[in-house]
Amino acid sequence: MQAMDNKMGNQQVTQTDLAWLAGIWDGEGHFSIRRTVVKNNAPQYNPRLGVTNSNVQILTRVREILDALEIGYYFREKDQGGFDGSHKQVWLIAIETMVNAVKVIAAIRPYLVGKCFQADCIMEYCTRRIKAFDRKQGNKARKYTAEDFDLVRKVYEANGDIRGTSETIRQDAQRAMI
Repeated sequence: MQAMDNKMGNQQVTQTDLAWLAGIWDGEGHFSIRRTVVKNNAPQYNPRLGVTNSNVQILTRVREILDALEIGYYFREKDQGGFDGSHKQVWLIAIETMVNAVKVIAAIRPYLVGKCFQADCIMEYCTRRIKAFDRKQGNKARKYTAEDFDLVRKVYEANGDIRGTSETIRQDAQRAMI
């Protein structure tokens, strides 16, 4: 078994670890983009990749692999149940920065089966946004493009868009292009 170069302490991440992590993300995880509103009522779109589960052993292993890959994440206890009617205790591992989203997608993308499209769109979106960032000008120089909005819309639609967010994205895109 060939080990990757990613190490933390004595841990090595193997191809088997990455394939397992991709399987967990395909089955128990999500690849999404979160819309928030910041000052001046301006929308902001950030990646949100996560795994929600009630099995502590699974979550512990996910965390070990992410730690070995040096990928930052949040680990939170969610309210009882992960959905209406559930009484199980569940936890969430969430990746919410562009740099860390790119890292995890790059690591597991070869092994994804069901969520390849969302992962590819988010990878392209984050890569575009990271390249557009200028430290001197900050977010002023990082205006959203039509291509950015199109990638965001594609992710929402691939995930089912149950809240009609695609229409909100279209409206944000129209305002941004004025």
